[in-house]
Amino acid sequence: MLKSFRKQEGFTLIELMIVVAIIGILAAIAIPNFLTYQLKSRQAEAKTNLQAIRTSLVSFQAERGCYVAVPIWPTTNTPTTTAKNSPTPWSTATTPVASGTTTYCVSTYNVPATAAFTDIGFVATGSVMYQYTTMPVATGATRPVLACAGAGMTGNAALTGGTGGAATDIGFSAVAQSNLDGDGTISIWGASQDNGAADCKVGVF
Repeated sequence: MLKSFRKQEGFTLIELMIVVAIIGILAAIAIPNFLTYQLKSRQAEAKTNLQAIRTSLVSFQAERGCYVAVPIWPTTNTPTTTAKNSPTPWSTATTPVASGTTTYCVSTYNVPATAAFTDIGFVATGSVMYQYTTMPVATGATRPVLACAGAGMTGNAALTGGTGGAATDIGFSAVAQSNLDGDGTISIWGASQDNGAADCKVGVF
């Protein structure tokens, strides 16, 4: 019995080192992929909300006759190239223009003083990682057919948002911007009157 017990052997030091090395290699491969997947899942917010904003703007134009500019919202989470954005509660505290007003598309729509996303019928739920804005395009400018054709949407600086808005506008760009990973680049998603949401800087989070 004693002889049989002594024949039992455990792992050698070399075997344990090999196992630890394999685990380390697998972790080195899996962890970055997991982090990238997590960031991509957060980008789904921008895609979903921009699709809804685009639909709201097109409906607004069909009803009122213009593509209204909505200033950047939420105002407290403007992305930078030095810090990571954090979840910010979406608020409807900005007072929308009263329903039925006659000043929506007469000459110039009065923005950004009174415009809000509630004016076009859009309200995000919960907290958001991105900041949103809409930018109408006036007659004489290039109509942004492609989702990412708006001015500044491929650069590396936070957009300042749209202003103005008139019955003669020929299109719009809707924008979502954030810095999800805290690196030196800003993630920008866009949409236009003719195209749904698209990633304007693929591979940038």
